[in-house]
Amino acid sequence: MKKAYALLASISLLIVFIFFISLSLQMSSYYPRQIKDLYLYIQANILATNAKELAKYFLYIAKKQNKECLERVEFNYPNVQSIIRIDYFYSVATCKNYSLAPINQDINLSKDNVINVNISIYLNKDKEVNEEIFINKKLILFPK
Repeated sequence: MKKAYALLASISLLIVFIFFISLSLQMSSYYPRQIKDLYLYIQANILATNAKELAKYFLYIAKKQNKECLERVEFNYPNVQSIIRIDYFYSVATCKNYSLAPINQDINLSKDNVINVNISIYLNKDKEVNEEIFINKKLILFPK
């Protein structure tokens, strides 16, 4: 009878030992993944901050090319799976074929024009749901 209790106690001790080993392995693999996610989130925030300046720059380049407005700019950066998209919305006009068409004829576009910019940054596209990073920023530009 003592041998049966000793065998049962050793099996239960082995199960507890294996449980703690597997738990420690899971915990040790969690921290690198958390650091990787934090790195991607910080990278996306930096890209969003830089995209604000890029939105202004793209409008400047469009103006130099004799285009009055832009509807959307989309490019892949820092890799092919990542998307940075800049959408331009005009409050008193619509943009068609790179020219402004006023919604109301009584509005002076050179004086009353305000540009709303929506910046979307999407990193780790086509990955698992918990690994995707999506940041959306909005800003208002007052053209001169």
